[in-house]
Amino acid sequence: MANITVLSIYDRIACFHTLRPFLLYHDQALFDYTNSVDFCLQRDRNRILVMVRWFLKPDRVDMEVMRRLRDKYDRIIFFHDDAGGGIPRAQVLPYVDRFYQKALFRDRSLYQHSLYGKELYSDYFHREHGVDDPNPITRAAVEDTEQLKKLRLSWNIGIGQFPKRKYRQRFAVAIARLVDLKLVRAFHSPVRRVAFSKLFSKARDIDVHARLGLVKQPSLAEQRRLILQKIEGDPRFLTGEVGQRQYNHELSRSRIVLSPFGWGELCFRDFEAVLSGAVLLKPDMNHLETWPDIFVDGETYVPFAWDAKDLLEKVDAILTDDTFCRRIAQNSYTAYHDQLQRLDDRFEIILQDIVSGEG
Repeated sequence: MANITVLSIYDRIACFHTLRPFLLYHDQALFDYTNSVDFCLQRDRNRILVMVRWFLKPDRVDMEVMRRLRDKYDRIIFFHDDAGGGIPRAQVLPYVDRFYQKALFRDRSLYQHSLYGKELYSDYFHREHGVDDPNPITRAAVEDTEQLKKLRLSWNIGIGQFPKRKYRQRFAVAIARLVDLKLVRAFHSPVRRVAFSKLFSKARDIDVHARLGLVKQPSLAEQRRLILQKIEGDPRFLTGEVGQRQYNHELSRSRIVLSPFGWGELCFRDFEAVLSGAVLLKPDMNHLETWPDIFVDGETYVPFAWDAKDLLEKVDAILTDDTFCRRIAQNSYTAYHDQLQRLDDRFEIILQDIVSGEG
């Protein structure tokens, strides 16, 4: 198999989530890692380039760089790394052979529409609720439908390391930047699976874990604002913000974890909820394809409306039905771990697609 250059920014998401299948692959000689475009353009001898989290920080596509990379490499694979289903960097599509996403709109025609605020739900709150951003972002639509054929589904943040170990992970990122990304492998460990009966038997004295903050962009934050308004003063909801250690401890004591959209639909909280043995309560995810998929309505999570109009009704139904509560929590826990067991096989298929385009 041909050698592959992996061009990535080195941050916590890359090192402990997006790059995890690469870093844990049995044949590390296959990959040359770099965070330098100059290396790619001037010294790299490989013919295949994988770009991960690129043009994210800063959020601006350098079209001249893309043209020069396209001229040099036989194949370019772009791993878009935002948390939502939108394509904020659609400009790169004509220059790449594949465009892998953490999540994709089930209705691919949505990519042919310009979205206010970069995501489908930010566009929804702008149109339906009149929410405006101080510096509005409108992402370009994909005009050439042929480009949509390049879209592929990769994996989401659920394959990464939980619970989060902030300082340990920061240290690992520093090592990646100062020494060698491959050393981050030593900081990875398998997701621990315990018997669900043992997990669920823990005392659950918190009805609904709702430690929610607001993102700065109003069109993205509107859903959380509506939720906080809806639950204000309700003693069943644990709100406010706390440190990571207390947050992790509280999850293990919660019957329900409320996980609204943030910078994208997918959140760490989704998978933290499932691993803690709680019921995941989340805005409707039916518009998305993603993997691992813990978003099967009424089977692995409980959805509510994007504007939270039925939120309290859904909470009432869960808290008054212990059998339903346990079934949802157990289904999601099982589905999540079963899918993780297939990650190596999934990566092999994607790796073949990266090399040959026949995956």
